[in-house]
Amino acid sequence: MAIIIVALVLSFLVIIHELGHFLAARKSSITVEEFGIGYPPKALSLTKLLGSSKLLNSSSFLRKCIARITHSKTELTINWIPFGGFVRMAGETPSLEHEHRPSVGDFLAASIWQRLFVICAGVVVNFVFGIIAFTIVFSKTGIPETIPGARIAVIADGSPAAQAHIPVGVQIFGFTFDNTYVETPEITDVQRVVSEHLGQTAEVKTSDICSGLVCDGQQEFQVYLRTKEETPEDQGSLGVGFDQIVFQQYPWYEMPFRGTVKGLEQAVELSKLILLALVNVGRELTHGKVSQDVAGPVGIVYQAQQGQFFDQGFLSILSFAGVLSINLAIMNILPFPPLDGGRAMTTILEVIIGKKRSRKVEYYANYAGYIILILLIVLITFSDIGKIIFGG
Repeated sequence: MAIIIVALVLSFLVIIHELGHFLAARKSSITVEEFGIGYPPKALSLTKLLGSSKLLNSSSFLRKCIARITHSKTELTINWIPFGGFVRMAGETPSLEHEHRPSVGDFLAASIWQRLFVICAGVVVNFVFGIIAFTIVFSKTGIPETIPGARIAVIADGSPAAQAHIPVGVQIFGFTFDNTYVETPEITDVQRVVSEHLGQTAEVKTSDICSGLVCDGQQEFQVYLRTKEETPEDQGSLGVGFDQIVFQQYPWYEMPFRGTVKGLEQAVELSKLILLALVNVGRELTHGKVSQDVAGPVGIVYQAQQGQFFDQGFLSILSFAGVLSINLAIMNILPFPPLDGGRAMTTILEVIIGKKRSRKVEYYANYAGYIILILLIVLITFSDIGKIIFGG
């Protein structure tokens, strides 16, 4: 099931990316020769099919929609490889043929700014979709807020905290040892104080069970702090785990705005993390290694299955789509041929150098770029398979 969901999500994200290019090209008076669903070879032409369809005798609204498709210069096609999609613009693809003067409606006949607009439109659509996805998720689940202090999220069975009947959801304020009170405003303070008093019994001061970000009231519990020898490997001395994030609910009329702001913050923060990860990946690839943190389609499907991520419902799928959409946006804007970032870079160089780019040079650069990308995908796929078989 996971492989189907991942394939559908990826296909949807690629199609809306290409739709961004398509709409920007139409807005810039650039002829779009074909909008394809899936990849060639071509299975059928919806434009021709609808043109001869009996649906032309249906409602006026449907007739207008069909007319817009059939009378357009763009051929809408369904292709045999059922994944993603593409847009083919007039005069866009460089070739080894002699360099001719672009015709009206060609991609290269458009102004520099129009071409940059078209090139970047797909990335913008993916980035905006990521924000929208996060906005919907946060509006439904609550706005993620960083919790101040050390709030207990989980208590291990049989641990000192469980034996002292400390409830989940309280915040630890501090510890008393021999009439000396030590305040612990943060998780690191709790960890430090506990590690300094192993083998001792303490009075733990906590709040009542917290509500959202608010932790009022006071209560005390007598707790023994286990030594390292007494503590199981998968636990700490107290036997508790802490929450660092709470999903805060606000009045319904505030949630869309707060969700949008948080969605934008999440998209920007995720973009920074992806760029940092790409730098680390590039550094490791120069040494012939594939980072353990890097995953291709095979790795993504495997991780989703292992974590039963998609079993959690529509919001988890939407959250996954948002993360993947931001990833696609960042990957595509990299200044590497034949990605959108590489095309944008060569277009900007035209402005700086003041000279039209060589289509022959661009052809070979794109060809080399495709080979490198394919080799990289193969390398990451083998790495994913190796991690699945041998672990790691």
